[in-house]
Amino acid sequence: MSVDGDLHSALMARVETITGYPILYPQKGGDIPTGEHITAQHLPNDNTRAEMSGQIMERQGFLVLTLVSPLGIYEAVTKRKAGEIAAYFPNDDVLTLGTAAVEITGHSIRQGRQEGQRWETPIWISYWSAS
Repeated sequence: MSVDGDLHSALMARVETITGYPILYPQKGGDIPTGEHITAQHLPNDNTRAEMSGQIMERQGFLVLTLVSPLGIYEAVTKRKAGEIAAYFPNDDVLTLGTAAVEITGHSIRQGRQEGQRWETPIWISYWSAS
């Protein structure tokens, strides 16, 4: 597999460890759950060379997990749950798979928003890798 494929797989393997929520992945398909669930998206940035003449590439980007909840719950509750989800990706944790080693560099719980009859709370997890 490619470095980019291994990097993506390492991030998604960690997503698979999250308990208590069904998880929807892009391109996988399936019915949208009626209850609380998480959507997962990998948003890589452009890869850049670590050095002008070197072959090592820096790869960075975001894993965006969105906690989708029903309306009628206090936002403090969804923020707490989002924090619990973000805790699966602690700062400085290194995820490895195949040729990729991915360092988690931080996370941010963004402002939630109403989408139809649901409340969506985005959790942005930043990462960095060099290979």
